[in-house]
Amino acid sequence: MEKFLQPRELNQDERAMLDFLLSADFQGRTELRKQAESVQAVAVCECGCGSIDLKVSGMAPRASSKEPIPVEAHGAGVEVLLFVWDGFLSLLEVVDYGDSRPFPYPRIQSLEL
Repeated sequence: MEKFLQPRELNQDERAMLDFLLSADFQGRTELRKQAESVQAVAVCECGCGSIDLKVSGMAPRASSKEPIPVEAHGAGVEVLLFVWDGFLSLLEVVDYGDSRPFPYPRIQSLEL
C-alpha cells in the first residue's frame, strides 16, 4: 500500500541510492541522470521498506531504456531496483527478503550493481 505525498525532494539516503544506481553503465543512463536532477518522490511504501514512487519534473529528456528495470543492486537479503516507465524514472524499489520491516535504508557499501 502506498502513501501519496505532496511531491518532495529526495532525502539524503534516497538521493545517494539513486546516484549509486545511475553510476552503472546501461542504455539510457545519460538521460536518466539528467532526469534525476529534477526527480521528486510522490509516494512511499507504508511497510517501511523505503520504496518510493518517482516523478520527473521539468523538461527532462526521455531515456531510450529498453528494459523496465535497467539497473539493480543486490546485497545480503536485499535488492534495490530502479524502474523506468515510458522512458522516465518511475520507482525506486527496495525488496527485503528477510522480511524484517521496517529496516534502515540499505547501505550502498553493502550492495553490488
